Amino acid sequence: MARLLDILGYPSSASDLPGRLAALARPDHAVLLAVDASETVVGLVGLHCFPAVHASAPVGYITALVTAPEARGHGVGRQLVEAAERWALERGCRRLTVTSAERREDAHAFYPACGLPYTGRRFSKALT
Repeated sequence: MARLLDILGYPSSASDLPGRLAALARPDHAVLLAVDASETVVGLVGLHCFPAVHASAPVGYITALVTAPEARGHGVGRQLVEAAERWALERGCRRLTVTSAERREDAHAFYPACGLPYTGRRFSKALT
């Protein structure tokens, strides 16, 4: 998982992950993994379901989605998005949202192909 998060642009160490995963052990959060035949993690999707002032039903949010380079083009990412949709629907969500960094041109082609059209921009500031 740490390798995948590094690929996504979020440097992580394996020792960081147990604490992060423990903090997400709530019904409104999930991390779904894709593993290959050798049980190597080749993809992950982080999810959050939350009520929002702008929506009458909860909103599902993909917080992270990444597949290993060797797994790309084999349907892993699409399967993770489909699993994310099922997870969100099971929690009553009527919208699934994801943001993508400007540098991720591959993702900008991938998401619309999975039924997630471009609808806006993300603005973000690191807080210290």
